[in-house]
Amino acid sequence: MVKEGDLEAIGDSPSLWAELRWAARAEGVVHLDDLLARRLCLAINLLGGGLAQMDRIRAIVQPELGWDDKRWGEEETKYRETWQRYYSPI
Repeated sequence: MVKEGDLEAIGDSPSLWAELRWAARAEGVVHLDDLLARRLCLAINLLGGGLAQMDRIRAIVQPELGWDDKRWGEEETKYRETWQRYYSPI
């Protein structure tokens, strides 16, 4: 089921919110960095790697993957570190 706003692009990237929801739901995602950096390429297609959209990303991804707040925090921290280390232009 497509939810309101799902057919909008994620920031300036070519990816849609619906793609994020689908990937989280159906593609066997194990880690947030895999989802955001590899499957949707947000790490390179969005300024800041999607960090500015993290609240909305969390609202979609966390329930789809069934992660509790502790797990989400660990995954988000790991993604932020990975983005800073490997994708940040600075």
